[in-house]
Amino acid sequence: MLTNTFKFNYSVGAIANGIKTDMFTFFLLFFYARVIGLDPLLASLAIGSALVVDSITDPVMGAISDRTNSKYGRRHPYMFISFMPVSIFYILLFSPSIEWELSQSQLFWWMFVCASLTRIGMTLFEVPHRSFGAEITKDYDERTKLFSWREMFAWTAGISNAFLGYFVFFKSTPDYPLGQLNPEAYFPLATTGGVLMVISILYSSFKTRNDISNLSSWSGSTSLPQMISELKIAITNKSFILFFLGSLTLSISWGMLNSLTLFINTDFWGLRGDQLGIFLFIYFPAAFLAFSITPRLVVKLGKRRFVLLCLVGVAVASPIAFICYNLGLTPDKGTTSLVLFLCIPLVFISTLSIAGNMARDSMIGDIADEVDLQSGKRQEGVLYSAVSFVQKVNTAIGALTGGITLWIFNISKDTPTDDQAYSLFFVQGVVGPILFVIPLLFFYFYTLDRKRHAEILEKIRNRA
Repeated sequence: MLTNTFKFNYSVGAIANGIKTDMFTFFLLFFYARVIGLDPLLASLAIGSALVVDSITDPVMGAISDRTNSKYGRRHPYMFISFMPVSIFYILLFSPSIEWELSQSQLFWWMFVCASLTRIGMTLFEVPHRSFGAEITKDYDERTKLFSWREMFAWTAGISNAFLGYFVFFKSTPDYPLGQLNPEAYFPLATTGGVLMVISILYSSFKTRNDISNLSSWSGSTSLPQMISELKIAITNKSFILFFLGSLTLSISWGMLNSLTLFINTDFWGLRGDQLGIFLFIYFPAAFLAFSITPRLVVKLGKRRFVLLCLVGVAVASPIAFICYNLGLTPDKGTTSLVLFLCIPLVFISTLSIAGNMARDSMIGDIADEVDLQSGKRQEGVLYSAVSFVQKVNTAIGALTGGITLWIFNISKDTPTDDQAYSLFFVQGVVGPILFVIPLLFFYFYTLDRKRHAEILEKIRNRA
């Protein structure tokens, strides 16, 4: 059993990705398209192009991490150096100012290069870090507990980053009553986040470095033909394919919902930065509630059923605000009463989405055991590179579809019309929830349950 001290030291590392994910999910497209004035289609192209880079670097990092043998283990050498590109290019990404008078093409390339290198830096940490967590324990329920800790830290970090934005950096001013439209607010917010990311990465890397003695080292061939053969076994595993497709389609749905949130809250609901900050008081307890219920319900229901329950709950709760508005049940726009009203469905959406992430993260460790039985090799790096990629799809495809939506409705840096803002609300409130049907189907056919996992571990022990 893992100690709470280890779980804490390990999970602190998730703070870095929590901050980055919050900024990329909710603020990146808004900053470039609404604040700085980059054409939404170009912003979408930059985000989509960075995702293409990820599709190459993530699996490569996974394969390299699996096959590294050093005195610092397979994972930690990359974790130690990752803080440099992550922090530098993350801060640079939110540095452009209107006073720079950059052209559209210059803004595009700045966004693409900095976003790509920030993601590559995060890949250097996230893929090995997640893989290390899956390796450290093979227990079905203990994995759920460990990744519940990790996800709680990530979500808490993201929420705290948003808290700093809405209550510290996005304060209303005479020039910018809606503080989130102030272009000067983003650089100090990014700098603060960059410093915290460095601290979390280095702390977790150093505090867990002595635990590498508990893990196995790579003993197979590192030749390209053998690598391709072993990778094929991993990525053609039925459980992995269903998990990957389910997570990928879920990320597309979830990304679409999240990428338009700040646009809708600003341009449709007319909420100020301090009013938006009230939502954070829902996210904080939701993260801890999810942390509390996930391990308990996984014991009772198993991971597959629990994930299905979370998906159904989010799909049902997501369109509530849209339905209530069209029925005339919502308070007046721009009021605190409206914020409190919107908090009601948000409780269910945030709690179930966080809980679902916790359960899904631990699933890959189970799949790695099945791949080990089939190939005789531990390939957590390759498998968790898929998780890292899917998480980036969450932000990238969401921002990509969000940017295309802005372009289709001809929404630029200027304040959208009421019809344009309502169109965005319709996409988020109707199209997004409908798309949840697709990941539901994939996870429905996922069959790697507790019983099957116990059989796998028994066969691995007998093989040894």
